[in-house]
Amino acid sequence: MSPTSSVIQGKRILVTRAKEQAASFSEKISELGGIPIEIPLIKIQPPKNLEQIEQALADINRYDWLVFTSVNGVQYFFHFLEKYNICLQKGKQPKIAVVGKKTLQALEQRGITVDLIPEQFVAENLLEKLREKVTAGDSVLLARGNLARSLLPEKLREMGVHVNDLIIYETVLNYEKQAELKQLLKSRSLDIITFTSSSTVTNFVELLEGTGWRDWLDHTQIVCIGPITEKTALEAGMNVDIVAKEYTIAGIIEAIINSNVREGTINE
Repeated sequence: MSPTSSVIQGKRILVTRAKEQAASFSEKISELGGIPIEIPLIKIQPPKNLEQIEQALADINRYDWLVFTSVNGVQYFFHFLEKYNICLQKGKQPKIAVVGKKTLQALEQRGITVDLIPEQFVAENLLEKLREKVTAGDSVLLARGNLARSLLPEKLREMGVHVNDLIIYETVLNYEKQAELKQLLKSRSLDIITFTSSSTVTNFVELLEGTGWRDWLDHTQIVCIGPITEKTALEAGMNVDIVAKEYTIAGIIEAIINSNVREGTINE
């Protein structure tokens, strides 16, 4: 057995992503001999501000830039375009900026050309790239979730940019597997817990409120997709063992393998 396979082989790995997004992560874990356990801590759903969405999309071609920070943002944006029978007009549509390879791919699959993508998949790097492109008086539409950080709109407005920070989908707490999550942790049945966003960390803590969950993690590795998620986990009182250098699911898998190849096997 190769070192790559052995560090994950037989390990029980908690996947906390939304149900719709968990499959690809679980498949990668299974391919390496791991045992994925899906406990979706978040649910993605349409928002309630439909009138605002329809109005913003009806005026879509007046914006200079359209910004997506997640695959969910792309999916719901095009869902609402279809719902309201609105088309992006070639030659008139805004330039498009994105965070993340998966977000880029979601647009390319729809035949949409992306004009800007930062090398690192966090808002700070996107902001730096946008600073080079936008000027005071430009109009920017952010198509994002309800839990998105305020950094982008705040900093862009400070530059004199007109920003419509549009909630295009909602991320909410998922109670469906709360009891199962508690039992898995209490029985020390998990080798690795993966967090793919700050909201998965926040919901994890909320679902376990009133329990001794921190004591239940003493032999479990905590893995975060990037520094923003890591910061949320540390603030919640977790000991973060691994942080992916590339802020993707593939990056998480690579980080787990690299960390445990260096240190030996997990939890021995």
